[in-house]
Amino acid sequence: MYEEDPLDGVYSFVEKAYTRLQAGDVIFRCMEEENTTPIQEWVEGLVLAGPESLAVLREILKEVDERKRQSKEDIRQVLQDFRTSLDSCGVHLAGVHNERVLNHLTPEGLLSMLSDQGISQEETQIICLQLRNDAKDLVQDLETHLRLLVEIEIYISDWLWGLVYESAQRAWADDSGAFVN
Repeated sequence: MYEEDPLDGVYSFVEKAYTRLQAGDVIFRCMEEENTTPIQEWVEGLVLAGPESLAVLREILKEVDERKRQSKEDIRQVLQDFRTSLDSCGVHLAGVHNERVLNHLTPEGLLSMLSDQGISQEETQIICLQLRNDAKDLVQDLETHLRLLVEIEIYISDWLWGLVYESAQRAWADDSGAFVN
């Protein structure tokens, strides 16, 4: 009778942590380069190894999902900070609840809003315009990262399903003795 080594669980945890660390590094490269080539090259190597790579691909997908959640939270936080900063300048920004509204808030529109709220001090207007520009730039960068992460997620999911199918075919062939291409 085979007894499970108590260290197997530790090894499994360390392997998963290492995979997530590698995935984080490769995802970071994708974000820096603003393309998915680094992750595609890594995943293609894993796919060539066959269904044995399923666990690794699942861990990579978990890391991508975590990064997506973090990017969405970062966008929410930038918008919240933008509203808070404007509030501290005496500006009440109604209706900016998502990044699309911020993208359509032009400098002229913001200046008009400031005028409607009786804020005519040039210094305050310049500060508000700078806050808008900074928030918009941050949100655009985060949206770019989010789009790349979604693209990466789709890419990995497609390969993952392909490997699951191949694994099922192999299992069926092993059970039935049939030959599978």
